[in-house]
Amino acid sequence: MKYVYGPVPSRRLGNSLGIDPIPSKTCNYQCIYCQLGKTTNFTNIRKNYFPKREIIAEIEKAIQLKKNKFDYITFVGSGEPTLYKDLNDLIIRAKELSEKPVCVITNGSLLNNKEVQNTLISSDVVLPSLDAWDEKSFIKINRPHPSINFNNLIQGFIDFRKKFMGKFWIEVMLMKGINDTKKELLKIKEKLELIKPDRIDINVPIRPPVEKWVKIPDKSILSILNEIFVDYTNINFPEVGKFNIYSSDFEKEVLSILERHPMRQDQIIETFSSSNFDEDKIISELKKLKSQKKIIDTLYNKQVFWKLNMNKD
Repeated sequence: MKYVYGPVPSRRLGNSLGIDPIPSKTCNYQCIYCQLGKTTNFTNIRKNYFPKREIIAEIEKAIQLKKNKFDYITFVGSGEPTLYKDLNDLIIRAKELSEKPVCVITNGSLLNNKEVQNTLISSDVVLPSLDAWDEKSFIKINRPHPSINFNNLIQGFIDFRKKFMGKFWIEVMLMKGINDTKKELLKIKEKLELIKPDRIDINVPIRPPVEKWVKIPDKSILSILNEIFVDYTNINFPEVGKFNIYSSDFEKEVLSILERHPMRQDQIIETFSSSNFDEDKIISELKKLKSQKKIIDTLYNKQVFWKLNMNKD
């Protein structure tokens, strides 16, 4: 399928059926830690980037085929999903077809837009991110579209939280030497206290980021997090669990996963070893795809990752 994928394992959402209504790297942010590479379509224009009827047809088909195999239906773009103008129609159709909760993973940049607020009201979980504490840090970390202002962003979070009846979780991405000091974390906490989310998830860049100088914080940060946040989701967690695959076509399946995000080599081995592939065969297939310039390998945090080759020249 072009717009629907998975279910895939998620640390927060169990098995998640993903829906991606946005072309790859169409976004209003250019985050320094993005795992998908550089933003190629830098825009803050909301429109239907793909035909709505095609997306809905895939949603209907996927839910029918996989109705007992997922815990959440998750709208998460290869860019920013709220840039899809008729996202509300997609959410409503998904909820008509399934009793499973609907989650929207977003950067939160458009939560001050009344139309976007009304769109997301119908979902069960909204999961935005907040990595900065003022305009300067916002520009440094998220590199937003010039039309996006940090104070308006925070006010959008606050206003939406007041009217949203579902679960409102915020993720904070921590990076070494960028936003991981006690002083900086206290400033982020001040903003979070204004917003009052139901839950705060602390994340670190566990997959290779777009900017190679972005690093995982030292583990000494754990004591600071305990002091400031008290109750938070584990930091520096490895991604666990194997991905679901639906055919014996190694190339098709692995490229489908890597289109969404890079993947550790050991997790690829774990995923495909249950499909009549032994480790040597899996490594051989990866090397073949690399020789065809379809994927590349990279070493990050002392682990081998594989990702799509975005520069095939």
